[in-house]
Amino acid sequence: MPATSTPLGVGIVGLSAKGGWAATSHLEALRAMPDRFVIKGLSASTPDSARAAREAYGIGFATADPAELVARADVDLVVVTVKVPHHAELVAHALGRGKAVYCEWPLGKGVDEACAMSAGAQARGVSAFAGLQGRSAPALRYLRDLIRQGYVGEVISSNVIGSGGFPWGGASMANMAYVLDYTTGATMLSIPFGHMIDVFTWVLGDFSRLHASLATGHRSVELIDGDGTVEATAPDQVVVGGTLDGGAIVALQYRGGDAPTCGFRWEINGRGGDLIVEGDSGHLQYGHVRIQGRRGGEPLGPLSVPAEFRLVGTDPSGYSDAVAHAYRAVHEDLATGSSTAPTFADAAQTHRLLDRIERAADWNRRSSQ
Repeated sequence: MPATSTPLGVGIVGLSAKGGWAATSHLEALRAMPDRFVIKGLSASTPDSARAAREAYGIGFATADPAELVARADVDLVVVTVKVPHHAELVAHALGRGKAVYCEWPLGKGVDEACAMSAGAQARGVSAFAGLQGRSAPALRYLRDLIRQGYVGEVISSNVIGSGGFPWGGASMANMAYVLDYTTGATMLSIPFGHMIDVFTWVLGDFSRLHASLATGHRSVELIDGDGTVEATAPDQVVVGGTLDGGAIVALQYRGGDAPTCGFRWEINGRGGDLIVEGDSGHLQYGHVRIQGRRGGEPLGPLSVPAEFRLVGTDPSGYSDAVAHAYRAVHEDLATGSSTAPTFADAAQTHRLLDRIERAADWNRRSSQ
């Protein structure tokens, strides 16, 4: 679309009055930039829930029919924030109308669906953005710049250890149990690990060779807000090792549940220095990390993110911060024709990497049985 001073009209699919990720991240992020975005409408699962969300958030139009929302002339950008199994159907509404679309990660239930969605957007010439907001987080953009500018010199090794957190540690709430089911496409492998490895390869480059092991350590998961247990079929133990295209040797490990101390630690070792990235959560997509570095004989010390990496006035410790910076990039791309926000093509590439990991681990493809 051509450059314009008029804010883009947004329609959100999946906004609930009960809160959730759409409200705490997408809604706050979009409303932090009123000069760039205005929310024109929403759709929810039922007429009553749509009406409740409209009243809760002061949005003028609400419907239980996502196709009706997408068809509105004042909606320029369709945002899909529902569970993964419904992504393909809802994205198809936007593509069919030629509307720009922003869809949450994981893009599809698996690599085939994600690649088909990416190909569909490309065939129609529609701008399609994926919710890989870790790439837009100020601290992680700064980290990538440090690597590109040669802070550590040639990267020779890197390792990550992280925790997927709740509910992949043996206990779950009933409404979250679907992420324990491999067939949904929303698992510890695809969500926290998937976000992490997307940023990892965005910063350091792709794998030339890899090996992997996957396991389900917590097979019987207690429902803490109900009776009984559910059977987990998705992996909650992930180990990936290999060599990157640039020659670096790497090792990545994620486990379900919470870590006893640090929830995330990433070391990058180069011939000229080292970087350490730490956070309390293994969900790297939040961008809530601390960076330390050293070069030569210098002692390890904190590296503050320069002010120029902060483009939106959201709370750096909030869940909307990285998402807001992603939307800032989306607006620039739509208004100027630039290419800075992660796209469906980027998401398809990361889906292919996760599929490659599953194949290397000889993981049982339950979704095909």
